[in-house]
Amino acid sequence: MEEIKSYLPFTRNVFQRLISYKANAIIFMFGDFLMLAVTYYLWKAIYGSTTEAVLNGFTFNEMIIYIFISFLTSIMISVDISHDISREVKDGSIAINLVRPINYEKRMLFQGLGNVLYNFIIIFIIAFSVTTFLFYKFFGYISIFRVIIYFISIGLGIFINFYYSYIFGLISFKITNMWGLSQIMQAIVNLLSGTLIPIAFFPKWAQTITNFLPFSSAIYTPSMIYLGKINGISILLALGLQLFWGVVLMIIAKKMWKSLIKTLTILGG
Repeated sequence: MEEIKSYLPFTRNVFQRLISYKANAIIFMFGDFLMLAVTYYLWKAIYGSTTEAVLNGFTFNEMIIYIFISFLTSIMISVDISHDISREVKDGSIAINLVRPINYEKRMLFQGLGNVLYNFIIIFIIAFSVTTFLFYKFFGYISIFRVIIYFISIGLGIFINFYYSYIFGLISFKITNMWGLSQIMQAIVNLLSGTLIPIAFFPKWAQTITNFLPFSSAIYTPSMIYLGKINGISILLALGLQLFWGVVLMIIAKKMWKSLIKTLTILGG
């Protein structure tokens, strides 16, 4: 607990920094809402252009819930600290941070949690309540058990996304300008996590591959659990796969840190 207390100021500082720029927050929220609206009308047009009531296992109402819950899940697991690491490498401030008596990996984790806390309070609470209300309106029930498992799955998703972002951040030790690589990273996440298109709409061979990758574990798995598309023993298998990727990515990150820190060139300062 004492160790956690020493890292909590990093979470608090990130949260305070984000909440202090209200105009910035409003602009980003407007952009997210616009993207959500475009996605909704796109799927509405798709379902409206066919006589089929169910497409790849999704009714239109289920697709609406999926759009909302996958969007909220992607916001909740957002712990993109690769930009912070890259910035510190470019301006040389990483030199000061490395000589401080704190663990760099843990510091980045708690900074990421500051972003999670901000998204949870500012966006998630209200939007999740609306989504749950819509679920009840469409289907006439709410499964408390699935909601609890959903939050457990989100916790594992945060862990996966943090180490994925952390690994890319460590690459900045070798590649100074990370802008292009970060764009590729985000594009891969959006496509393979099921954020843009549910993985159920992929070809069968692509589903098999994508369902095993960590990207789907971060967003698609929690969303499908909430929607009730993953049930019974499949829930345990899905959570187990999330835990597996969290551990694997953590090991990769630690190996990369030990290797790259030896040859880090400090810029700026």
